[in-house]
Amino acid sequence: MIPQLIAGIGLVTITLEFVSGAATAGAGYGLGRKYGRKLCAAMDQIESTVISSIDKFRN
Repeated sequence: MIPQLIAGIGLVTITLEFVSGAATAGAGYGLGRKYGRKLCAAMDQIESTVISSIDKFRN
């Protein structure tokens, strides 16, 4: 009885470790996409501003 109880607790512990790792990876992926998209849009805006400023000086 005791070895089965210990094995069950061990399996629950391992399962919780894997599930929490997967949840962390999923959250990291989602946040990376969200903030990566925002960063890309901001960099595109900066690039457009710089190009328009350079074009003003050329003309």
